[in-house]
Amino acid sequence: MALPPNKHRSRRLRKKMRVGEFQEFGFEYELKVKQALAPEQEEALMDRFVRDLLVPRNLAAAGWVREGFVTAFARGSATEEDRQATQAWLAAQPEVGEATVSALKDAWYVEG
Repeated sequence: MALPPNKHRSRRLRKKMRVGEFQEFGFEYELKVKQALAPEQEEALMDRFVRDLLVPRNLAAAGWVREGFVTAFARGSATEEDRQATQAWLAAQPEVGEATVSALKDAWYVEG
């Protein structure tokens, strides 16, 4: 969904629409694995991702092994520190050949 046309909105509406000072950010990740993973190996990798990285940082992710989107679990935004920690954690996994993490972007509206 694209961002609605820019016009004056009340604070309550900006909060509800998550625009202006209430805008929320997240980032995408993409992985290339060294070799094909069995479903059990994919699940084990994702379990570690959630347990070791997402939960301690109060983050949530949509997607699966090869790609996904990470944002704050509750209202709020993922931070640059979260983005860098995700990049480092993914790159350190033995199954991962290459890990790419995007810049922070609006979690609710597609740009362009």
